[in-house]
Amino acid sequence: MKAFLKEHRGLLIAAAAFLMFLGSWMLIRKHISDSLDHAEQEEAFAELVYDGAYYTACDESVVRLYVGDAGSIDKTLCGSQLGEMSIPTANGTVVCPLYACKPLEDAGKENAILLLERSSGIKPYELTGFPYLDSNQSIWAVCASYGIGAGSDLESVTVREADGRELAHFTEPDALDAFFVKFAALGENLSDTETAEIYRDTYIKEYGDDGSVTVEDGKAAAADDETYDRAMALWSEGVCKVDICLKNGLRLRDCVYAPRTGLFTVYGTYHFTEPFF
Repeated sequence: MKAFLKEHRGLLIAAAAFLMFLGSWMLIRKHISDSLDHAEQEEAFAELVYDGAYYTACDESVVRLYVGDAGSIDKTLCGSQLGEMSIPTANGTVVCPLYACKPLEDAGKENAILLLERSSGIKPYELTGFPYLDSNQSIWAVCASYGIGAGSDLESVTVREADGRELAHFTEPDALDAFFVKFAALGENLSDTETAEIYRDTYIKEYGDDGSVTVEDGKAAAADDETYDRAMALWSEGVCKVDICLKNGLRLRDCVYAPRTGLFTVYGTYHFTEPFF
């Protein structure tokens, strides 16, 4: 036996190395497979549709925007059970209880946050849209969907830089009334071509019409890299985010306000001529 082992030592080492490689590869494949299965499972829970509204899975930081003193995201945050959600997944349909957010419910607010009970714990969801707005994005449709009929329906308006730094926070009734008047006057949303034409015209107004910025297939196009960089710097000048907090508990988050182009984005894109701020 010793002579056999000595004679075939190289072959046995190679075989052992191959078996170790094969075992490692099988473990790697299992890990990859498990990761893909988990990703597919989580994708099924990324969004919900409840009571005519879209909800998107969120984290604790988002929940605290609505409920500032919220502790851990657990069963203590759950209010009334609203029913059960049947979620089709790769491993079959999963039925999960759905709850209102207790602090919002106790305050008589709308269901801006919902809580889904899963085997892994409580998963929060934020209201992020309405099916009606998929085909009708006029500012009046947005206001109607969110329950905005006057400045008195607003609780606050916060303006932030792109990195999140707060620039202004309005809570005074006069300031909110003034904001609402301008917001409601945004009117119909623009088409892609109309938006691109505003980008082009803004460039022409600043640098003259040399033909270097055109509109092609509903998009603004620059003739070269230098023009592109100059145009982007102009169009993005002063751009900030606007968060609109409503007294009914809902929020319109991360609206985009672009003063140079006079564009305001919330679901659709709208044009304004009188500055908001």
